[in-house]
Amino acid sequence: MTTHVLDEIVQRVQTLPRLPDTIVHLTHVVGDPRSSLPQIVGVIRYDPVLTAELLRMCNSAYYGVAREVESLDDAVRLLGTTKVFQLAMAAYTRAMLAAPQEGYGLPAGALWTHSVTVALAGRLVAQRMNCPQLGLLFTAGLLHDCGKVVLNEFVRAEFAEIVRRVVEDRLSFCDAERQVLGYTHAEVGARVAEAWKLPASIVDCIRYHHEPEQNTPPSAVVDAVHLADSVGLMLGVGAGDDGLAYRASAVALARHGLTAADLENIGAETVGELRSVQALFGKP
Repeated sequence: MTTHVLDEIVQRVQTLPRLPDTIVHLTHVVGDPRSSLPQIVGVIRYDPVLTAELLRMCNSAYYGVAREVESLDDAVRLLGTTKVFQLAMAAYTRAMLAAPQEGYGLPAGALWTHSVTVALAGRLVAQRMNCPQLGLLFTAGLLHDCGKVVLNEFVRAEFAEIVRRVVEDRLSFCDAERQVLGYTHAEVGARVAEAWKLPASIVDCIRYHHEPEQNTPPSAVVDAVHLADSVGLMLGVGAGDDGLAYRASAVALARHGLTAADLENIGAETVGELRSVQALFGKP
């Protein structure tokens, strides 16, 4: 069976939509605890495409506002800075993640829907963990599976063998991926994030989102993304053919005093928030 060299696969990043400078800048600003709310709004303000999309959503039938929302300041007053940031990130990642990922058994829109679910669940997990980095978590949740976009065409031919090892050899999906391909979608995604010059904390979330025990020293942000991903897979949202091969790490749960019941409750809350996002964006 052919094994593709990781460095060659990562070159596929050139075929992905480049993350706009606005999003790269916004990610760094949100990840800096010294940043203020006006700074976050200031980054968005100078991106006319994003501002126009936010105004479109604010003026949609979903919000039913009494008067037309004409400016970003009006949008922030209506939605709050946190919601504006979430919608901005979701809008930018939609183009990259909405395509079908046939190698992973994901139809069109499934990967984006799963990623939004993880981003929303990540905030809820973090709140229970008293982890303050909510903006960074939302971004990491959206991008945690970006490696699947790069690996998609390579996995397609070898997916049956990966699934066979999961079922017959009782391997985790990542272990089976590593045996068959020589690396995992998480490792490829981390390399892509590094190429995009995203913060190291987001790179770590992508690299260890299935194996938080491998991240040393432990990181609450990495644990939160892992547990949020488990919530998304538990809900069956965009899970694809590999979804049932994952379980929440008992180590990550114990580190923060959380239980499987907590994840179920978070899942129930996440469903409502996801429906709100889907109402605004429509079908990918």
